[in-house]
Amino acid sequence: MSVYDSAAVQYESIRAMIVGGELPPGAVLLETALAKKLGVSRTPVREALARLAQEELINREIRGYVVKTRTPEEIREIYDVRIILESACAAAAAEQASRRDLASLERITTEAEHCTDHERHVELNTEWHQALRAAGRNGTMSRLLDGLGVLQQIYNAQMTQVEHLDEALRAGQEEHALILDAIRRGDAETARTTMIRHLSRTRDLRVDAFQRNHSAIRC
Repeated sequence: MSVYDSAAVQYESIRAMIVGGELPPGAVLLETALAKKLGVSRTPVREALARLAQEELINREIRGYVVKTRTPEEIREIYDVRIILESACAAAAAEQASRRDLASLERITTEAEHCTDHERHVELNTEWHQALRAAGRNGTMSRLLDGLGVLQQIYNAQMTQVEHLDEALRAGQEEHALILDAIRRGDAETARTTMIRHLSRTRDLRVDAFQRNHSAIRC
């Protein structure tokens, strides 16, 4: 395995530890310790950490790299940008979606409607939004949204802290169905405005969950 390939593997491993909470906000990431833990040399770990810093999952400080501490303001910023881009994707999908695109969105929507497992529901939500972006036929917007998705994954675990979670999931599923219906009918404006409403509601839920979670930690 080349150094580049090894660095890519270590990047995925360290990112999974950050996203999963094994490396919490504020954790110091030392090359030597991580290399020993992962059973590799320091070189691929160093390259992996540099890439994670570029994606703003960690910060470079005097003592080394540190897992970034998140804030409610960051959640709002991520969603504000995502709302602009993904509402445009929804409108584009209404104008350009193929039969295959619609079939993919319909399949995911149907499975999500009958899903009772929270972790699988989160996966299906991600798949649905990825399918929507593909239907919009704009690679640049898709790549930008994928980058935002990496940052947003940090907060996925906190969705379990959302009050009335089942009700929130049902509301999201209903909004997905409305967006899909607008896309199916070729109604770009309704697809756009419904996506704005959908993501705005989700943003507010995530901010509230984040603030309550951190209030509980301080108590």
